Amino acid sequence: MADATYTPKVYRKQGGDEFVVASGGTFTLESGATFTDERFSASVAVAADVLAIPVTARYVAKTTGADAEALTLANGVPGQRLNIALVTDGGGTGTLTPATCSGFATIVFADAGDIADLEYVDDTVGWILVGTAGVVAPPVITV
Repeated sequence: MADATYTPKVYRKQGGDEFVVASGGTFTLESGATFTDERFSASVAVAADVLAIPVTARYVAKTTGADAEALTLANGVPGQRLNIALVTDGGGTGTLTPATCSGFATIVFADAGDIADLEYVDDTVGWILVGTAGVVAPPVITV
């Protein structure tokens, strides 16, 4: 395809078969299943006191409220990357607990500028922590 309006991305199934999905597009597998790539190219803002971190965007800009927030993160799809940034510190901390994860249990977002980069491996391993950064200090990670 010579259409310059999209950037192709290659996804590999566990068996090693390759297929290409256009950014924001849809690809139908031989089995008839449909794979949509929209979740990997968007960004979303999450307001204070909203506790569910969406898995429908690549980048999440979170604002915390004045009180502590128990943030949740559902399982993603294999290969999915998610960058969560605390953009506005309302005074409270946001403690993220994914449904399934390996190598960590929680990530505590305390200061504006705290960032965590996650990747979803599969439904057994879940989310893994690729990296963190912060302006004051990186987010606190518990295991």
